[in-house]
Amino acid sequence: MRQCLFVVVAVFSLCFESFSQVSSRIEDVNGVAYYIHDVTKGQTLYSISKLYQCEINDITAANPGSDSGLKEGSQIRIPASKSRIKGTKLSDDPGRKFLMHEVLKKETLYSISNKYNIDINDLIAANPGSDQGVKKGQTLRIPIKTETPKEIPQDKFPHTVKQGETLYGISKQYSVTPDDIKNANAGLKDGLLAGEVILIPTNIGPEIKEEDGPAPLQPVKIAGEIFEEKYDIALLLPFYTNYNDTMEARENKMRDVALQMYRGAMMAADSLEKEGLHANVHVYNAIDNKAKTNDVLAKPEMKNVDLLIGPIFRETFGDVCTWGAKEGIHVVSPVQQPNKVLLNSANMSKTVPATSTQWISVARHVYSKYPKDNIIIIDSKNLDDRKAVDSFREEWKKLSTDSIKNIIVVADAASFSVKDKYAVGKKNIIIAPTSDKKVIATLFRVLGEGDIVVYGNESWDDLDAISVANRNKYHVHFPQSTFIDYDDPSVQKWIETYRKLYKTEPGKYSFVGYDVMKFYGTGLLKYGRDFPNHLNEIKTKVYANGFDFLKTSNESGFENQYVMIIGTEEYTLIREN
Repeated sequence: MRQCLFVVVAVFSLCFESFSQVSSRIEDVNGVAYYIHDVTKGQTLYSISKLYQCEINDITAANPGSDSGLKEGSQIRIPASKSRIKGTKLSDDPGRKFLMHEVLKKETLYSISNKYNIDINDLIAANPGSDQGVKKGQTLRIPIKTETPKEIPQDKFPHTVKQGETLYGISKQYSVTPDDIKNANAGLKDGLLAGEVILIPTNIGPEIKEEDGPAPLQPVKIAGEIFEEKYDIALLLPFYTNYNDTMEARENKMRDVALQMYRGAMMAADSLEKEGLHANVHVYNAIDNKAKTNDVLAKPEMKNVDLLIGPIFRETFGDVCTWGAKEGIHVVSPVQQPNKVLLNSANMSKTVPATSTQWISVARHVYSKYPKDNIIIIDSKNLDDRKAVDSFREEWKKLSTDSIKNIIVVADAASFSVKDKYAVGKKNIIIAPTSDKKVIATLFRVLGEGDIVVYGNESWDDLDAISVANRNKYHVHFPQSTFIDYDDPSVQKWIETYRKLYKTEPGKYSFVGYDVMKFYGTGLLKYGRDFPNHLNEIKTKVYANGFDFLKTSNESGFENQYVMIIGTEEYTLIREN
């Protein structure tokens, strides 16, 4: 029976694919030829890439924000030069671009002009003699329509939508309403698309003066009493209390993370009690199961919680944020989460900076040290790596007002070269935001000799693919949100206390648990339940993390943007900022 079901599914999939067709509309946009494709129901980046025989990363590069999802009825651009559609290719003419079309059986000039939506006279003009008839196998030049720039009315001006921007946020930026923007853009039926240019009406709302700057953010609303005699703090961590020897590696790892964080947090709670904070700490087992997490949230005592730390799973964290917003409880993510969790969660914060934030910090660091040196970027074409590359490039351009031209797009991880990008008489700074071990191994194999400094991503902290000798030779750097200086006497003393309490060595997450609990607990001690409005005023002793929060809108939560740049000198890791 299972075999029959599989066959039915396979046939259905085949039938579905047969209805997907390559767009016959092709336009020249700023000197680049694109197929203009209308997204149909059920289409994904993967299915479209197969349809046009074009790499997904080439499509996302031409359509910023498309990696977040495609909407039915929206239009995307497919770079014609990157497509490998049978029977068509771009001409090599140095002048106007043409699509080269191989005539199929029974095709006529009329049917071809209809297919590409061009005037038959334009088709004949591009192919002298074709009015006498065409034959199967003959190649015709199809004129590519040049996109006419959108005329901007005098009472409007253009705004390019950035990744993560909302209609509400843009409306506040320009002192207009969301409906004003919708009316100026035919209703924005497809919503906002990153990279899209929309029109902002200028004859509505108050005059915007540059010296006024953006409107100040409103404080987080705190219901009820600000200060209490005793506070309630909840820790939601994956202890996997039904632990046994058959648990999967991921579950074992998460359980170890939970134990480390719990132990560190309890040490911080003891320290806070000595400083005067009276609090009950409620600890719950919260695994990657929505139903069980909701069971924890339904406990009567949870409604009295003033601070909730966790859970650490992306699958359940969003639900907890929604619950926290409804109950007026501040929720903290102590591990990496995408910045989109901040949207519509004004009373929450994430303590680990997003990857994009980390690479903005790297760009600032590199620019401060090497503003006139030779910058080379390695782009592995992985979607996550591409976002890091884009963040670095955009911040570098803001700082230097110049674009980076030395970009190596790695098509084959086994073989690529950087030496032809080196500059004589300058430091060569290699920016490689990737975790791809094959790309990394090849990179260090081909770097060669010279004054070279390499910047990798946060995973390079303990990556076995990089030898100790190479780390030292090429002064390897990487961003980190947590860094433990084992030569610091105060860190050594803290480790001794941890050993005595738990009869084991502390790990990275032991420090995270301590620092997060100590930071937010100090906030409760000094500012009561109003601490979310004072996050950047909280000062306390922590050992491995830093805190510098940013809130981008009244509807969003707080992102910790404190990033440390770690370097390698004389075989030792050092903090450089």
